[in-house]
Amino acid sequence: MFKQLPLIFIALLLSAPFAISEAGLSYDPRLNWKSLKSQHFTVHYHDGEQRLAENAIAIAERVHERLAPLFQWNPLEPTEIVLSDKLDLFNGSATMLPANRIVLYVSTPDAVSGLEDHASAMETLILHEYTHIMQLDKARGLPKNGREIFGRFPLLFPGALQPAWFIEGLATYEETDSDRSIGRGQSSYFDMLMRTEYSCGLKPLRQINQPIATWPAGHAPYLYGANFQQFIAQRYGKDKVMALVDNYSEKTLPFSINTNTKQVVGSDLDGLWFEFNDYLRDRYQSPLTQIQEQGAVTGERITHHGYNSGGAVQALADGGVIYLRSDGASNPALMRLRPNATVPELIVDVHPAARFDYHPQAGIIITMPELHRNASLYYDLYHIDINSGKQRRLTSAGRYRYATWSPDGQQMIAVHNGLSENALQLLDANGNFIEELWRGESGVTLTSPDWSPDGASLVLSVWRSDTGWNLEQFDLQQRRFKQLTQQNVIEAQPQFTPDGRAVLFSADYDGIYNLQRLDLESGAITTLTRVSGGAFTPTQASSDGPIYYTGYDCNGFDIYRLDRPQPLAIASAPAGASGIPLPAAPLPQGLTQSDYSPYDGLRPRWWLPHLAIESGRAELGAMTAATDALNRHIYVVDAAYDVRKDMFVGSFDYIYDRYHPVFKLHGERLNLSTLDNNNNLQRLRQSSLYMGEVVLPFYSYNRRISLHAAAINERESDAWLGTGVVPQSELHDNLVGLAAIYDSTRNYPLSISRANGFHVQLVAEDSDAISGSDYSGALYTFDGRAFAGLGKQHVLALRLAAGYGDESPRPFRLGGSRSDAGTPFPLDFAYTGSPFNKRSYALRGYPTGLAALTGTRMALATMEWRFPIARIERGIMSPPIALNQIHGSLFVEGGDAWRAGQRRDYASSAGVEITVEAIPFYGLLFSSLDIRAGYAHGFDVGGENQIYVQLGTGF
Repeated sequence: MFKQLPLIFIALLLSAPFAISEAGLSYDPRLNWKSLKSQHFTVHYHDGEQRLAENAIAIAERVHERLAPLFQWNPLEPTEIVLSDKLDLFNGSATMLPANRIVLYVSTPDAVSGLEDHASAMETLILHEYTHIMQLDKARGLPKNGREIFGRFPLLFPGALQPAWFIEGLATYEETDSDRSIGRGQSSYFDMLMRTEYSCGLKPLRQINQPIATWPAGHAPYLYGANFQQFIAQRYGKDKVMALVDNYSEKTLPFSINTNTKQVVGSDLDGLWFEFNDYLRDRYQSPLTQIQEQGAVTGERITHHGYNSGGAVQALADGGVIYLRSDGASNPALMRLRPNATVPELIVDVHPAARFDYHPQAGIIITMPELHRNASLYYDLYHIDINSGKQRRLTSAGRYRYATWSPDGQQMIAVHNGLSENALQLLDANGNFIEELWRGESGVTLTSPDWSPDGASLVLSVWRSDTGWNLEQFDLQQRRFKQLTQQNVIEAQPQFTPDGRAVLFSADYDGIYNLQRLDLESGAITTLTRVSGGAFTPTQASSDGPIYYTGYDCNGFDIYRLDRPQPLAIASAPAGASGIPLPAAPLPQGLTQSDYSPYDGLRPRWWLPHLAIESGRAELGAMTAATDALNRHIYVVDAAYDVRKDMFVGSFDYIYDRYHPVFKLHGERLNLSTLDNNNNLQRLRQSSLYMGEVVLPFYSYNRRISLHAAAINERESDAWLGTGVVPQSELHDNLVGLAAIYDSTRNYPLSISRANGFHVQLVAEDSDAISGSDYSGALYTFDGRAFAGLGKQHVLALRLAAGYGDESPRPFRLGGSRSDAGTPFPLDFAYTGSPFNKRSYALRGYPTGLAALTGTRMALATMEWRFPIARIERGIMSPPIALNQIHGSLFVEGGDAWRAGQRRDYASSAGVEITVEAIPFYGLLFSSLDIRAGYAHGFDVGGENQIYVQLGTGF
């Protein structure tokens, strides 16, 4: 076991780049890939991306020219950039393991989130991700010298051993340019988030140091990190920002963030956090006071979900409203609040980041991201009946990010996305394509379309490289755009008033997003709210009716109603683009192009010694791992030679993820030692295991289905015996298995465990398919688990497992507290993530290995009530270990294992568990690590009072 710990550690580190591929395949196997190479970059791109690849490599070289002198660092090898059109969302990622690699998703940002504040989406994305590469890759002193020996071993990258708020904060700080009005660090949206954090109470450093689930959740590292870097630059000088990076790049003691700031700016982080709070007070207290003095004008808050709710809202003619709920504790859902009601009604559960439009006769048209071919996340159109909640899918891989009904409800116009190009497409009421009305150039982004009441035009928020974000009107007869606004701010989320004479929208004219009204005849813009947070997505059902909108406060977003809206002031801003673009980057000289090859990416870039010396054996070897840029090939190897016993030992794992299905191989050979009381070797048994598995995934947002087939060969025999030691028999186990897994469970950000859905696993295994096994016969296993949220994070969890074996298969064993948990994914390693050869099942209150609970037949049932105890989200600085939350469970369970012909005598138990969710090392390895402590009492023969502590979740 001592040899496996380092291997598992490395495997976990190397699995980080694969997180986006949890759905199965990394990329659609139908795509053809090429590589474009310059001096400092290799861009891998697929069909249709040639122009995007040339633009990306030109921007990347210009970014390198800016960042290399700033960081005083040049990576030794070109950084690989993968351009992918697999997401209809704007995103990217960067890793330094096993090589410097960046993944860029080429869709442009199309919602107000801070990311929209750019002058070139590609420039912002490359600048952010390459800042990660420069900061993570940089090393001086002993870490740099260590890499010259061991290569790119994770612990030799000091920059990576810091909390996410510092890493993401630095990249967000560098993407920001106030003079050009770009980047989240200067955006009105992020300013809103930070202003509200200050007014509600700044979160302590010991909370921000690790991932948090409470609001602002995933925004927190970027938000606090960018503002902290701005604080350092303004209070201590811009040079100190890079000095913190430079000084930390030679740290040999991991996670020494406190000593780093002490050495660079003369204060530890605790002291700096107090100064940071003072800095934010100086920045925000005056504008907050000014709003109070002028008099806040805000609507009445009518929902209390918080978190990320209200991304889309629509007022109804009856005075009610429909909206999207995203509260972090349940499924995202489409909700309806009737007039004069206080409790909203659920219409239907939906997918995250959905958008919708409602028509009184046609119903609801909603666009939601859905998995396509296990590899891509594309928006599709769905129709929803507002009364029954019945949902009907209209398109498959349609890639429609927005849609709006025609006034008569017979047609719709949708914004189509693909390869960084947006188009307006006319569809019938069932989502069938009629014609394309308009197609934009690369990067032009169309958002939030609304069809005018007279049917003659659309109003949209449009981003163009020369003008930034503005409201534009699209004439459906002439098929031509007309600019309605031309200010250097962001105007977003337009909607016609019911009479069609004006447009309601949200904009940050005074640095705060407020509701605005544009009179289409005069062109005058008036402000309707004065909020301290933000006001978004205005909607009105009648000209004299209330305006519903999404408002922001300490808990996140909710729906507000503004009765009798009145103009407060004329809104104005200087003319110009919302973000100032740079001239087009020139194409680098000496570019070369070739077909994509994975082999350079697969060469080992690091190694660690395998060394095990004890009585009777001396194992010498090395371990390494790698994957290519497209994650087609993944391997981990640990190879050693026992010079005393003259035999090879070690293990290997390999995953091939090019086509559908995924292929996996695992092999290991271990020496198992038995020592006498004088620590002298008595017996050395050699254990070997070889496994091949094929996984066929069928994944969607709501459910994950996978089919598995595997062959396993396991042997154990005496390799060396001391004088007089009695030989032990050899063990041979040859197994062929088939499995089907269905999983619809959900684990929400604020959950204490899986909270809804079913997990069902069916496994059939045969010990006779391959000759030479000590076991015989077939074995069939069913394992079903159900989870039901009871509200306020309470969960009812049920498990029913059963097994049937004929002849003499390897037996089931019930007892103890350790249970096989989790759902194998295609990119799990074959042995650790396999559903096969699982014979041990927890039955708390009984010891493991009881003969009465061992047999070829098995039945087990468990019921748990899981309840929250405390959400902590705090940690200590050194060593960096945090506690996320504590929850408990009360359980009853019973089961038995028996052989054919034996009497069934079920054993039952009950008990209590306390689970502490720990987050070690800033969450770099595990988002959380469960530590369970429990007491169980077995009521029947063999039962005991059992106290246990162990790592890992329950079932």
